Amino acid sequence: MYIVVVGGGRVGFYLARALFNAGHEVFIVERNSRRVDELVAQFGNVAIKGDGSEPIIQMAAGVARADILIATTGADEDNLAACQLAKHRFNVPRTVTLINIPEDERLFEILGVDVVLSSTQLILGAIEGELPAHAAAHVLPVRGDREAAAIEVPPGSPIIGRRLGAIALPPETFIVAVIDRNGELKELNDDTEVEVYDEIVALAASDQAEALLEIVSARR
Repeated sequence: MYIVVVGGGRVGFYLARALFNAGHEVFIVERNSRRVDELVAQFGNVAIKGDGSEPIIQMAAGVARADILIATTGADEDNLAACQLAKHRFNVPRTVTLINIPEDERLFEILGVDVVLSSTQLILGAIEGELPAHAAAHVLPVRGDREAAAIEVPPGSPIIGRRLGAIALPPETFIVAVIDRNGELKELNDDTEVEVYDEIVALAASDQAEALLEIVSARR
């Protein structure tokens, strides 16, 4: 395959080397002149200086015949621009980017980048089993110095299998609804049993919402 790598820094360098070793044809676009010289010295005449999000540079790199464009610069906005240009102007079948800000992932997917890799998420995924499970939670400030919290009960939570009346809640905290994994409201009383992936909706004093999250999230 012919693969264009935008960004010849540390990630781009080792990625290009791995791709070369795997037998692929690779071309690298890098803004820094000294870095381009190093890439040429290492790989041969397969790197040019320039902004990989500019049409003239992508044209010079032969993006129009590329099977994949991979963006690895340190700026998410540059990576997005390079992928969009390759996809929509040069009809590259597949675009891949590394993002530095995890919150950008959804935006990149909406805008058509085929594969979005977050370095943060990759690291978290690699050590996920070593980390305590935490609940997915949404918290909204409301009047009276309170917060409304919707918290999903994660696997391993100590409240799984317990009845609501037996759960020691933080002061001034009230559970107002329990929704099962299918989106159905459970009958709300002291005998309601909590199951994994239930969503607990509660009102709590602003300084107690974090304590509620810890009660739901902590491992057994």
